[in-house]
Amino acid sequence: MSDTAETIQQQACAWIAKLNGEPSSQDLQQFRAWMAANPAHRSQIRDLAKLWGELDILTELAVVNLPQPSLAANLRQRVSNSIYQLFKAPAKPAAALALVLAVTLSAILSLDRNQYSTGVGEQQLVTLQDGSTALLNTNSQIRVEYSDQTRNIILVKGQAHFDVMPNPNQPFNVYAGKGLVRALGTAFSVYLQPEILEVTVTEGRVELNALQQPAPAANQTNSSLVAQATVTKLSLLDAGQNARIDQRNNRIDQLESVDATAIMQKLAWHQGLLQFSGDPLQEVVAEISRYTDLKIVILDPQIRDLRIGGFFKVGETEKMLEALETSFGIDVKRMGNSTVHLTAASP
Repeated sequence: MSDTAETIQQQACAWIAKLNGEPSSQDLQQFRAWMAANPAHRSQIRDLAKLWGELDILTELAVVNLPQPSLAANLRQRVSNSIYQLFKAPAKPAAALALVLAVTLSAILSLDRNQYSTGVGEQQLVTLQDGSTALLNTNSQIRVEYSDQTRNIILVKGQAHFDVMPNPNQPFNVYAGKGLVRALGTAFSVYLQPEILEVTVTEGRVELNALQQPAPAANQTNSSLVAQATVTKLSLLDAGQNARIDQRNNRIDQLESVDATAIMQKLAWHQGLLQFSGDPLQEVVAEISRYTDLKIVILDPQIRDLRIGGFFKVGETEKMLEALETSFGIDVKRMGNSTVHLTAASP
């Protein structure tokens, strides 16, 4: 992977996470070498640290020596307090800044470095130990099981996009429900739904497989169960292709090549956006509902197939509802704080 600004940012986040744990003397030596290799490395570390002023001490301690346990505990508390104040403040205008904060927050405070999750309306970018990345969408969870022979990811729930570092000696596998996606040097998204598993390839190629039994849950001993899985090869998918596996019969019920516009729509969530291009209202509501605890009910069957188009920012549910009301002739009635009813607006 080339030393691009994005790569340097991801590496810096990974270093901050490692240094806040229990870094060895070898870790510190490698960190110093990384800092010395490129002035942009040192600049990026300090830029990230300045997002929370309290993190400056973390970088300095890492360069000089290992923090003592009591100092490390105090440092973690100070970081937590800074994060609390940060999220009480108004949202930053730049989506990239918010993404960096989510990455660093998750890396530093996570108690289980092999398991990552997001809440409803949250997104998180995770840099894995081999340099591959996983971008988790709302209400999603993955478990990472790396060994010398394989790189296994279990998508326990939700949706994630994987950008994989090539390594022919260590295959990269994503287990999700009754599906297995094997990367062949690529980038792809996997969306696990109750009955459907959807895979979209944006770069390279993947091998799509079916499992006789669903992938293990997050609290099971994943590595042994994954190794024993019975695998049936279904298809190869190239960049620009989208497939849906019906998990009830382990068959592909849809395989299509999609144009750039359709790919952008499917992956708009990467930018914190939802894009609709003439989609039925019932599908729009289902997608919006993934990002909020608000229950949205279409009471009027006549508007279920009403076509909706536009861009909406993830998490701004009220603005989405306002747009439905002002632009699409839908009456939005709020039933307390937890439920919304949609009907056709009166003439």
